[in-house]
Amino acid sequence: MAEIGTHRLGRWLLGVVLIAAAFLIFVPRIAQSQDYHLFADTRRVFGIPNFWNVVSNLPFALVGLLGLWKLRYPAARVLFSGVLLTCFGSAYYHWSPGDARLLWDRLPMTLVFMSLLAWVLSEGRSARFSAWLLAVLAIAGVTSVLWWRITGDLRPYALVQFGSAFLLLAVTWSTPGRRYYWSVAALYAAAKLMEAYDGAVYSAIGISGHTLKHVLAALACYQIVRWISLSPRNSGRTARVDYADLRRQWP
Repeated sequence: MAEIGTHRLGRWLLGVVLIAAAFLIFVPRIAQSQDYHLFADTRRVFGIPNFWNVVSNLPFALVGLLGLWKLRYPAARVLFSGVLLTCFGSAYYHWSPGDARLLWDRLPMTLVFMSLLAWVLSEGRSARFSAWLLAVLAIAGVTSVLWWRITGDLRPYALVQFGSAFLLLAVTWSTPGRRYYWSVAALYAAAKLMEAYDGAVYSAIGISGHTLKHVLAALACYQIVRWISLSPRNSGRTARVDYADLRRQWP
């Protein structure tokens, strides 16, 4: 993937900050609908409530472990730690859905969104900048979820989830990485579509849309494994140089 010019990156980040500020100023507060917790498939199997929505998170664990095994770049390590934790956080939430448990579903997902963005934006940059960017974006993601839990306002979380997707689109538009981005985006869009039509899908085929959402989202994460694994930054040599550079430069 081609390196993004420093001035160009700075303009994009400034634009993102201004758009985010406008969104928070002009868009009314977004509250969490309690209907969100009403899923179509509530069957209990082997004593596990909402069985299929719980166990369909297992692909996240498999992809998370695969990513941690194959990928060495720091942002990728955080990203696939988030994927692995999503398995447990989402299963915990679906066992007994409610706002308190939804917190643990959303927290690791923000690590996935923000770490992928950090990986793309740090192309061709120093280990110090990459580590700084990863830390800032990860903290912003976690803060957005905590803000929702404390205030009941979903706007910052919406910015993290959808704003990162649009920024990734802009950054990868003219790079070889765009084909991987589009495959990830298509799978994630399909997952969100299944989520929106949870009950209709369940009525049609006997498997809920939300269950399929988990599988499709895990496939999107697998495509990220393929995307990052082709980057020279993920080679063992590059990873060691980055860590050495980080030790030299970090204050």
